[in-house]
Amino acid sequence: MADIDHLNFIERKLIDKLREGEYNTITAGNIAKTNAWVAGAGTPPTNGEVAVYGQFPTTAETVYPCIITEMAANGIEEQFMGQKMTSGSSTQVGELYGVAFNIFVSVDRDSSMSVDTGSGAETYKERRLLNYLMLNVANVLMDIDFTEATFNVIERHFSGFRDIGYNPDLETWNAICSMVVVFKNTR
Repeated sequence: MADIDHLNFIERKLIDKLREGEYNTITAGNIAKTNAWVAGAGTPPTNGEVAVYGQFPTTAETVYPCIITEMAANGIEEQFMGQKMTSGSSTQVGELYGVAFNIFVSVDRDSSMSVDTGSGAETYKERRLLNYLMLNVANVLMDIDFTEATFNVIERHFSGFRDIGYNPDLETWNAICSMVVVFKNTR
């Protein structure tokens, strides 16, 4: 029987991996992966933590620095003749289905993170912190492993960051990236 919860599985995996957030630090000249990004909604992050939201939080709930995920679109990516797909030795009805997410990274004026650069700890703030988070979010997105899925993830497309800049009304530095995950949808 086909698993019917593909969209929720992919969305949850994306959010969980961003929350686990292995990001790169340099210790004694070697790059190490360190888990951070564990601050919960409404909980101010301590040093090295980033709040990750599965949807846009209310203004009162928002703490910085933060990552917000949003499902932006989903639909049929490609249909086959007669809607027939092979899965192992059997033929099933289905298609390739895609789901797109926008991921927002935001840092306010008070956000800071101590980063070991190999020559000592440095405090990253504002645009420098945003740059650091963008690269590490991209690494997390590209390293997500879908092997435990009960369906086949065919490909993923990471479009990179856009709309990078400062919002003077909110006094935040922001960036947006998109990711599309394509999978076999059988029914």
